[in-house]
Amino acid sequence: MNDRQAVHGKARLDYTQDTLFGSLAKHAECQVSLLEEAPGSLVLQVFQPFPDDLQDAQTVVFALEGRRTSGVVRATRRLADASLRLALEPQ
Repeated sequence: MNDRQAVHGKARLDYTQDTLFGSLAKHAECQVSLLEEAPGSLVLQVFQPFPDDLQDAQTVVFALEGRRTSGVVRATRRLADASLRLALEPQ
């Protein structure tokens, strides 16, 4: 991925959520945009439709343009266009 250039496409998101009973693995297929904000910092923007519980994800794994990426979710934010912004720390 080029510096500061977004990559767009459809991706299968595998994500985990911590619960009282342990970690739950879930997945969804969504339109996304991936941007490398700085070295060691990614922003994944997920467009509607996506599962409501995606905003509670602790980790996310996805493949986009043949590149597999996994990361820990550091922050989430719903945007005005109803998309979801996930700040990721790549693993």
